[in-house]
Amino acid sequence: MQADASVPGLSYNAIQTGLRHEAQTRGLNILSDTGAGITIQLVRGLMSFAPAEGGVTVTVQATTPEWLQFLKERLVDRLEQSAPQVVQDVRWSGEDQAGQHPPNFRLARIVEISAAGPAFLRVRAQAHDLSSFQDDAIHFRLLLPGNTAGPVVWPTLAANGAVRWPKGDKVLHRPIYTVRSVDRQHGIFDFDIFLHDGGRVTEWVRRAAPGEQFGLIGPSGGGIPETNRIFAFADETAFPALARILDTLPPETTGQVALLAQDGDRCGYPIQAPPGVSLIWHRRDYGVSLADLALAADPVSTGHFLWFACEKSDVLRIRAAYKARRGDASQSYIAAYWSQS
Repeated sequence: MQADASVPGLSYNAIQTGLRHEAQTRGLNILSDTGAGITIQLVRGLMSFAPAEGGVTVTVQATTPEWLQFLKERLVDRLEQSAPQVVQDVRWSGEDQAGQHPPNFRLARIVEISAAGPAFLRVRAQAHDLSSFQDDAIHFRLLLPGNTAGPVVWPTLAANGAVRWPKGDKVLHRPIYTVRSVDRQHGIFDFDIFLHDGGRVTEWVRRAAPGEQFGLIGPSGGGIPETNRIFAFADETAFPALARILDTLPPETTGQVALLAQDGDRCGYPIQAPPGVSLIWHRRDYGVSLADLALAADPVSTGHFLWFACEKSDVLRIRAAYKARRGDASQSYIAAYWSQS
């Protein structure tokens, strides 16, 4: 799929120079680079820039409407940071979708809620067309309305392709969750919620009932790493994502997984791993640091894929250390799932 946009006021030479710099510093993959245009390979598709009268022409290409929308949003986000004076003038080829829901938006309804260990609830839900929810992106944004009266306002598209989110008393809560399992044929998917007092999603799921409707935007985020050697480190917030990954990795996979929970293995969350991957549970009240464990494991020199997800301060430590040790970015997933601040 493809969409084109003319963006006035941009310098092609400046864009070309900037992309070349990113290719050197961040490993960006440039597929072609001439005076007539430059094309970059992104995780979700291709983005091309070509000189045009008074500005540049941008072309985005992707395999699904969801990923095409993702690339449009990525361009608009970058323009808002680097050239905010032109961002409102972006217009895309094809049907004018302004005012419509984004292609990656869906309404879902709860089918069932069940326990997944003492500290988790599993939500089984149904939604239309889950064909894009594959192993390359296993997350989504859960969209929950506030407690105000009146109809819910869901996101729509602006004329420049950006998502227009409701504001004021109609603002949506939109945390990220993991698709724990998906039945694309019947439009059924599961996701697990870590229960903690005071959490908005915790309050919602505790009172929710089958038939209740909610919104979602996705898929998004990282997917199943292509590896058969893994070192993984996670606290409760990342257990569902890690469990999905371990279920999907090749049976010959080897490695080690460190799991941090308030009560250690008494957490009871169902996690299984291939026979060659050891699961080691740690108790939070014993003062264990996932960052210390990951640094001691040294995935860079041992050639393991590093999967690390927990609180932000530990994540920042690991990102800095992994970069200092010249770790390969394609062989790691390092993400903050929550923050103490």
